[in-house]
Amino acid sequence: MKKILFVTSRNPFTKEYSGDGLRSSKIIKFLDKKNKLDVVYSNNQLQKKKFKSKNINQIVFKNQLLKRIYNIFLSLINLRPLQLGFFYCSGIKNYIKNNHHKYDVIIFHLIRSAQYLPADFQGKKILEMTDLMSENYRQTIKNLSIFNPLFYIYFLERYLITSYENYCVKIFDKIVLASKKDCINKNKKFLKKVVEIPNGTGAKENKNIYKYSINNYKIIFTGNINYLPNKIACYDFVKNILPLVNKIFPYVEFHIIGKINFINKIYLKSFKNVKVLGPIENLNKFIDKAICGVSNLEISTGTPTKILTYMSLGLPVLCSNNSIKNYSKIKNKVICCKDNKNFINSIMKLKKNKKTSNLLSSSGFKNVKKYTWEKTLKDYYKLI
Repeated sequence: MKKILFVTSRNPFTKEYSGDGLRSSKIIKFLDKKNKLDVVYSNNQLQKKKFKSKNINQIVFKNQLLKRIYNIFLSLINLRPLQLGFFYCSGIKNYIKNNHHKYDVIIFHLIRSAQYLPADFQGKKILEMTDLMSENYRQTIKNLSIFNPLFYIYFLERYLITSYENYCVKIFDKIVLASKKDCINKNKKFLKKVVEIPNGTGAKENKNIYKYSINNYKIIFTGNINYLPNKIACYDFVKNILPLVNKIFPYVEFHIIGKINFINKIYLKSFKNVKVLGPIENLNKFIDKAICGVSNLEISTGTPTKILTYMSLGLPVLCSNNSIKNYSKIKNKVICCKDNKNFINSIMKLKKNKKTSNLLSSSGFKNVKKYTWEKTLKDYYKLI
């Protein structure tokens, strides 16, 4: 049994999971089975969600907004990624500085946590990078107008993050990514440090609850809508895909499930036949009467968990080519759409064709079992 410290910037025990939040919680639960685990994170409120484990000790520090703004300014002056400043917490820094000698392994979740690594730590140093942020930002820049102020923020941040990713290669023993395929622009030294551990799903516990009906009317989208790639995908769907679907099937609705801020919620709800449901822990009861799940992301790195989530519930999946690019083993179990026209035609097909819908449902549900968290995370034992 190893003594492990898991460092993350957000509460990994919340029900309001984003993709990276879900992954961090699964890693913690997986490593908890055979190790002694401490988890340190910052939270807006000093409230702990009870997590049933005799091994896990939660260490929580409060982070204030005004300090975050000041730290962003410091990051900019020092030419460090802005997100390092936004998520910096002096409480976490001091705890690790004073206690790192107690641990055999420290796992830092996302590059924003890498800043806490003590120079004199003698144990194993692992950076759970999950996605290659510089590649994510490269794609984001391509999808933003030069008249959008965010274009220039992402442009600057990509430059700073690329430099910081290269620095992380020097100081960490291993870098963990959900997919190595995003590293096409990285050097051999970077690739030697990278270990690929894909995202997983709870398919082992799930049942295929999809039922085809000509009267099915829901199109499901899950994810953190405050995350720009998901936000852009939802905006595109309600503007350019749903209205054309509704010309033939006026009652078809787009159901958005996931964390969302007030402004995005109000804006998306203003569109006809759009339902914004917010974060939901158990999707099972919301799948009834669904046509499919969609992942129309044009900005995508790693392996989007929403695709695995849909398949684990038996939902037929429609996705963009970019969403599925790192899922080669299940690419033929979904319908890949190269543009909005393909999405519209595929929705029509699934709406009308029982055979196609049921085939996608059963084959997807069967094959997604290769991606249970128990299977995908097993290589973590080799790392620690």
